[in-house]
Amino acid sequence: MYLCKDARVYAVHHLQRQRYSLEPTQLISLALKYNIKDFFPHAFERLVSARINDISDEERHTVGSIVWNTMFKVKERLDVHRRIIACEPPPMVHAATCMKQTRCEEDWKQLWWNGMGRFLLDGRNPQPYKDAVERFEKLDIGEINLDCWKVVLYTVKAQSAFDHERTLITRTADNLAKRLIVEPSFEDFSHPID
Repeated sequence: MYLCKDARVYAVHHLQRQRYSLEPTQLISLALKYNIKDFFPHAFERLVSARINDISDEERHTVGSIVWNTMFKVKERLDVHRRIIACEPPPMVHAATCMKQTRCEEDWKQLWWNGMGRFLLDGRNPQPYKDAVERFEKLDIGEINLDCWKVVLYTVKAQSAFDHERTLITRTADNLAKRLIVEPSFEDFSHPID
């Protein structure tokens, strides 16, 4: 695979197409063994979202201690971030039609904690942000002014609070790939041998 660029390109392309049918630990192991950066970020993202108890000791060893320990650090940071988001609702911007701003604000904080907070932190079935938002917008909004609700729901749907999650995973995966994977250079093979 190392001596023929076309064979390597073909193999990497084939693995890219099969990346959803392989376990993230398998993909990471292949990326590290054969120095392939292309699918490492995707595999690392899947590893971060995987349940730890579903990963065998053998799989853990195939990804190596650097990747494994980094994955735990990322999971811990994401967990802390998720708890902060669950506890701190986006600020309510009241519409001109809102006549009961205090009551609207109180209901908003209660709705956030009892809805989004519960969806994100549920011990039996924590929801990813996207799923939590879909469930959240179907809740009874109580005495929240409808115009205020539309504005704050737009903010929630923008997912700016959870851009941090994607950014952290992507940057970490990219940094790991740069640190651990050195793809072969085929320039040495392009010159004729004298």
